[in-house]
Amino acid sequence: MKPTQAIAGALLAVLAAGCAHAPEARAGASLDRVMSLGDFDHALLSTAIFEESNRVREAHGSPPLGHLAALDAAADEQASYLALSLSVGHRNPFLGERDEGERVIHEGLDPARVGENAIMMPAAAPGSPGGGYTYASYAAFLVEGWMDSPEHRETLLARRFTHLGCAARLAHGFAQGDQRIFAVQEFFRPADRKMASPEGAARH
Repeated sequence: MKPTQAIAGALLAVLAAGCAHAPEARAGASLDRVMSLGDFDHALLSTAIFEESNRVREAHGSPPLGHLAALDAAADEQASYLALSLSVGHRNPFLGERDEGERVIHEGLDPARVGENAIMMPAAAPGSPGGGYTYASYAAFLVEGWMDSPEHRETLLARRFTHLGCAARLAHGFAQGDQRIFAVQEFFRPADRKMASPEGAARH
């Protein structure tokens, strides 16, 4: 086996373990809870990103997007890979999950349109090694980063999508205290407009 294949295999095993379940926030968890890096709740941050994304869309005149757990899982596949590789992008080496279209299909969805935003941000506010954010305020920080980029802003506000899934993973860099968040938004419009929507625009 080639070294690159061995590395890819190891990454895939970790990724599969991390994505066994779609992100679900802890019951009763508040988005105003302080984001502790020692007890990081990636599902709660995913929920906060979803809520903040719809808030920003509505503030800019775009309709809110519905939630699909399968999109959370697709986003989590890429966020987990980015956290493992300490890189940002829309591609990965895993067969059947190499780009956002493949990842959405892998989760059982039939897309007419797919879009993806990815970002890496420092996990702690300057001068606050313990974090310094709530889950809601950190989600706002991430979404602001996307909004500051014309290409990502266009995707975030686009009316051509109907559903959204989000994911976020904490990663440790090479230097002590170097902690980063890798976040992904997965945008989707079904090929069949008659597709039943299991969840509405509001996420609880």
